[in-house]
Amino acid sequence: MTGTIPTGTEGSCGCCSGTSARTPGTLGNRPGLTEIAYRSGVHGDFRSSMVTALSDARRPRLSRLLTRDPGDPTIALIDAWAVVCDVLTFYNERLAHESYLRTATERVSLQELGRLVAYRLSPGVAAETHLAFSLEKPPQAGQPTGLPPDPGLLPPAPPTAVELPSGIRVQSVPGPGELPQLFETVEELPARAEWNALPVVPTKPHLPVKGRVDAWFDGDVLPVRVGDAVLFASDDLAHDKWDVRLVTDVEPDPPHRRTYVRWDRGLGSDAPYNEPATRPDAFVLRRRLRVFGHNAPVWAAMNKEFRHGYVIAHGGQEEDKEWPGFAAVTESSASGELLTVVDLDGSQPDVVTGSWVVLSQEHVDQETAFYRELYRVVDRTEFSRSEFAVSGTVTRLTLKGEQPPSDRKRADGPVFRTPRDVTVLAVSEPLTVVEAPDTAPVTARTLLVEGDATAMLPGRRLVLSGRLDGGTKAPTAEVVVLDSVRAQGSRTLVTLTAPPLHAYERATAALFGNVVKATQGETVHQVLGDGDARRPFQTMPLLHGPLTHVRADTPQGFASTLSVRADEVAWRELPTLYGAEPGDRVFTTRDEPDGTVVVAFGDGVRGARLPSGSHNVRATYRKGTGLAGNLPADRLSQLMDRPLGVKAATNPVVADGGVDPEDEAHARASVPLATRTLGRAVSLRDYADFALAFAGITLARADVLRLRTGRTIVVSVCGPGGAAAPDVTVAHLTAALRRYGDPLTRVEVLPARQARFHLGLKVRVDPAREPKTVLAAVETALRAAYAPLARGLATPVHRSQVVAVAAAVPGVVAVDLDALYRDHLGLESRLLAAEASVDTRGRAVAAELLALSEAPFDRLQEMP
Repeated sequence: MTGTIPTGTEGSCGCCSGTSARTPGTLGNRPGLTEIAYRSGVHGDFRSSMVTALSDARRPRLSRLLTRDPGDPTIALIDAWAVVCDVLTFYNERLAHESYLRTATERVSLQELGRLVAYRLSPGVAAETHLAFSLEKPPQAGQPTGLPPDPGLLPPAPPTAVELPSGIRVQSVPGPGELPQLFETVEELPARAEWNALPVVPTKPHLPVKGRVDAWFDGDVLPVRVGDAVLFASDDLAHDKWDVRLVTDVEPDPPHRRTYVRWDRGLGSDAPYNEPATRPDAFVLRRRLRVFGHNAPVWAAMNKEFRHGYVIAHGGQEEDKEWPGFAAVTESSASGELLTVVDLDGSQPDVVTGSWVVLSQEHVDQETAFYRELYRVVDRTEFSRSEFAVSGTVTRLTLKGEQPPSDRKRADGPVFRTPRDVTVLAVSEPLTVVEAPDTAPVTARTLLVEGDATAMLPGRRLVLSGRLDGGTKAPTAEVVVLDSVRAQGSRTLVTLTAPPLHAYERATAALFGNVVKATQGETVHQVLGDGDARRPFQTMPLLHGPLTHVRADTPQGFASTLSVRADEVAWRELPTLYGAEPGDRVFTTRDEPDGTVVVAFGDGVRGARLPSGSHNVRATYRKGTGLAGNLPADRLSQLMDRPLGVKAATNPVVADGGVDPEDEAHARASVPLATRTLGRAVSLRDYADFALAFAGITLARADVLRLRTGRTIVVSVCGPGGAAAPDVTVAHLTAALRRYGDPLTRVEVLPARQARFHLGLKVRVDPAREPKTVLAAVETALRAAYAPLARGLATPVHRSQVVAVAAAVPGVVAVDLDALYRDHLGLESRLLAAEASVDTRGRAVAAELLALSEAPFDRLQEMP
């Protein structure tokens, strides 16, 4: 369009709009920003600047273009070019963002930035655990049916010992929303079926010693009742090494097939002093029998004529108070040995030769409440006897034992004389004394277990399993290390290198002996390709992933499982080829943006080139890693490989230590640590920085404490998500700090203590806002500000900070915080998080991580 503009219509075509260019804009970025302003302009700026340039006096030929109509081809071309400029500056700004650690968002950018300072982002670490294997036990000798098996149907007998190879695969049973995880054993182990489970002996010796008033007997259905007599006897009758006691309490214990029996008084005696037999046999005397004549009429009640005739026939005198010859016990020396004879009233077929009997007489005199004597039955006969005005069948017992003393007199004669006063405790049935229940928890290094474990070698890992003493009924387990073993009969005394970490109920505790270390991942064998000696820096990708890395005592806390061979010769992996000699058979790996791992070889100057060949480069590695491998106990149970004799396997301890690949936020904080620590720890800050760069550690704090062992650097750490760091991570980090730190400095790594606080508040919402949305935004802001990973160890919580976070939410007019506390409801002005300290026993205590509880707020509502 050409010509002059009519008067009064200036500006109606837009040709005079814009008097100065808006691009390039002025850029300025202060330090510490999370975003960079790096664009010289946006679409509108570029379009306006180019439209303004149409009126530039230095471009006279453009002065004839008077229109600014967007539909004009020239203006449309300007608009299109402004779009191109907008796109170019956008990506230019994104490239600038990816060039700086603080602003980079792409993982590949962080990987490349990390490589500048020799830092490699953690690729993820495999979880590890210990698997307990159960082996088939050899069949018992003989066939239960007595019939031979059909030909060819006799199963092969399992071996008595099995060498568990490395690489046995065991898969997990996935829960809802989970995927199965595969673990492999990483060591060989000799195993035996008798080591499947070695129960800790739940009992303790409870022998019938002096003063004992109770005992445990084998069996839960015993012929023992309250009032029966129990006998503890030995063949040493001359020294009174026996005891008889009356039962006062009987308590069967069917689950353990034993019976608790209590009697009236302690074994042995003080006056005269007498010890029980060392290991006496136990019996119950089931019958109380009377002596013939116990029911004879009173002698004085007989008429005078009868007494006169009876005296003539049997001797004695009519004035006697009792029947002439009225004795319960007599003596016999027919065999040349002085024996005791007693006649039992009636036929007593239960009293047999060789059994024990006890003659008992109550109320001997004013000083002696009773007198008892133990005898062994050497002969028995039955016949009819008529005497003392009574007649009937008697069972005559000839007894061997100590003769009753003749010098111990009563007013009416010596002991065991009158049948009316004598009771015979007879019909002895043997009892088996067993050990008593041991209710003390398992806490010591020394354990007595059932079974033979004497072939175990020191240093072998075992698993101690059982219910915690006084805790829940769910079983708990831990890995222990064997120090020594010693046979004790059919049992084994096992000594561990250190006491268990927990206290276990003795009745549920057991040692699993066939325990093997296993890590997450599955072994893969891959032909990488053809070596070509003509090609420098030849690369070959791994086809399976993710590549498994396992825990190691390195500065970053992991090591690769990749091994490479060329022409069957092993090549060694290095972090970088820099410094490698021309003949060194080395390789390095790098992570591609898509997650693929590429193996790179040298160029003949920095590392050797691959030898030429067809399919001569092979790799063995494992795939699988991450948090998904952190499984609870007893989740791994599916045997994918079953060596001969292996029946089952499980993980009695949790699988932990698994870490996902390092995320971008953690990488931004960790990359600079490589330049600060340089792979070693010297200063106090170095110890905290070293821990932060360790795979699986998200928070760390180092303090110096005066322990009993001296000044010690105590490093408190948190694991993934701010949770307590797993024991396996703590162990490897401790070893790495001792290896790469000051060798003369004591260091101890502890999982940080987890502390949580609660709050409640009311919020006044802007009337123009939706209250429900604002309250949800307040909760989100508070949980983000006081999440575990947003906190620091030993960092306090201030009431003013909580109010400020809530008040900063759009739509919040006022905040009334009415609850802020840790344990007891209240409103505190400040909540302190404990620093690392020393307890009363001189041991280190880790620092606290004080974060907001995951439980609902005490109150979150709109202010009235």
